[in-house]
Amino acid sequence: MSTPYQPKVLLFSHICNQDHITGAEKLLLFMTLELGRHYACTLVVPKEGLLAAEARRQGVATVVQAFPLLYDMYHPTESLPHLHQELLGHSDMAGLLDLLFIHEPDLVITNTCVNLLPAAAAKKLGIPVAWIIAESIQSNTFTPISAEFMDHYADWIVGISETTLQPLQNHIRRAKKFVLPPSWHPEQYESREWPARRQNKRAELGIYDERPVVGYISSDIYANKGLDHFIQMGITICEKNQMAHFMITGKPADPVYMESCIQMILLSGYSSQFTLLPFDPDIQSVYPAMDIVVIPSLLNEGFGLTALEGLIFGKAVVAYRSGGLGEILSSTGNELFLAHKGDIRDLTSKVQYLVSDGGARQQAGEHNSQAIGQIFGIEAYRNRLDRFLSIVWPYMDAKRSSRLSAPHFPDQFLLKGEASNTVFLIEQGQKRPVSTGYDFQFYKYDWNHVGIVQDQQLTSHPTGAAIRGEEPFLQHAPAIFVARGQGPTVYLIQHGIRYPFSSEGAMQRYGYTFDQIVQLPEQGLLSYALGLPIVGGASRKPAKLKRKIKIKRSTRRRIQKGAKLRRSGKRFAKGGLKARKAKAAVRKTKAAKKISRIRKPSGRRARNGSAKQKLRPKSFAKVGGKK
Repeated sequence: MSTPYQPKVLLFSHICNQDHITGAEKLLLFMTLELGRHYACTLVVPKEGLLAAEARRQGVATVVQAFPLLYDMYHPTESLPHLHQELLGHSDMAGLLDLLFIHEPDLVITNTCVNLLPAAAAKKLGIPVAWIIAESIQSNTFTPISAEFMDHYADWIVGISETTLQPLQNHIRRAKKFVLPPSWHPEQYESREWPARRQNKRAELGIYDERPVVGYISSDIYANKGLDHFIQMGITICEKNQMAHFMITGKPADPVYMESCIQMILLSGYSSQFTLLPFDPDIQSVYPAMDIVVIPSLLNEGFGLTALEGLIFGKAVVAYRSGGLGEILSSTGNELFLAHKGDIRDLTSKVQYLVSDGGARQQAGEHNSQAIGQIFGIEAYRNRLDRFLSIVWPYMDAKRSSRLSAPHFPDQFLLKGEASNTVFLIEQGQKRPVSTGYDFQFYKYDWNHVGIVQDQQLTSHPTGAAIRGEEPFLQHAPAIFVARGQGPTVYLIQHGIRYPFSSEGAMQRYGYTFDQIVQLPEQGLLSYALGLPIVGGASRKPAKLKRKIKIKRSTRRRIQKGAKLRRSGKRFAKGGLKARKAKAAVRKTKAAKKISRIRKPSGRRARNGSAKQKLRPKSFAKVGGKK
């Protein structure tokens, strides 16, 4: 019984940071793990980093493939069309096409609006594309251009919130759009360890009692993340409450901005109530220590993963009404703790209420633990994902069937796509990739024999094992080629068997030349079973001799004609037309007599030609030899 086909998905992350993981990276990894329950998933990162390490730790196949981003998709400008054309011509496009050829995905998922090139590469090959929008694109005169590109390259636009799809509302068909909010795997958060982790982190801060800790956390700290608003709020609260403590953790993305924030704390006179910590990717060591999580973002957040995490850990959460943050808090019954965006006074009053009322903090935390699971829990996510896949699957399956049913190229063709780099050898209906470096040269391939075809045409062939010039040759070598080992015998290697050629003529009869003979290690050659020798291909008669024989046969008729004329006894008058013809006939007859003296070759000399012309193959052993 055959195993049901498992669709393959490639998911492209726009970044892979060395020292921290952003919300968009976390969401993509989560989706990869969930899709892995249904499909064979591979995560593609532009370089090595924490996301790649974490994905591998969780058993996700991960590959590195560099490609550029198009940041003007997020903040559209009039240069966007020109930058788009430049991007399509980027040298990394070939690498993406090669990657798609090798992995043969049934679906490509590209993450964030700036990650256009993977979608364009998949579109070129006719592979379905789902484009995840994890941020709110800035709305201006040029926003329709961004929307047009997304609509062109993607079969589905998946927003992580309604906010992310809002700028595209009037530019993309409703049938293409789908909302899939993030979720989490409860078992990964190890809630039993939270009390111990809370105690350890608060001890690190020098806090050994239950004074309220107000937390700010951001993977990248820059002006639009509102750290200065958080600090101003904290200073105001410190003036009335000396017990409150403010913890800041994150990676500064703007050193100048970060320095100004630090100076603000130092000049306030309340620096003892503030703690700055480096970014810690282990959120379980950070959130348990907090009592209130504040997100003063000045951006229209696509979702607001920090708010989601705060609610998961059962903390009271206060935030500006910025994009997806408003959606999260409103849907979980936290409308009371949404401040007007940019209004520090409003933000301060809501945090002050929770700082001064321990009962309100506890009640908010308990409520959030319940509500977040119902609205954004794993079961809710899987139900939404299943609905999305029910839309994707029929289209994806039809596309795959269409690709595989397209016309195939004949076997033993060497082919390359017009925009890709990899050369493929067509064998038994499959395309086997050949490196254009060492492996290409090892098997004596010739660029003049490589055909250039449209990239999409290559998708009609499933990808086979790569051709490599290394052991084991039975696995890595082409199915058909000519080779020799240490001995003189040349073999036709064909589907695991080596057939010895008896002579050079036998090899040439099969269309091979000495330039095509591959030098194999002796053990590699002996790994092929020995077949019957290939004989035949004897030398033909030398061309010069054939011309002489041809001349003799043609003149024999002239001799016979001249003899007939002499027997007739006809004489012709001088100077007449008949006389001239007669003289010409006589001359031809004399020439014919001379030619007739050429001795006709016979026996061995006739069969093999002169000694100089006889073939002397030096690289072939006698039939029946050892090799």
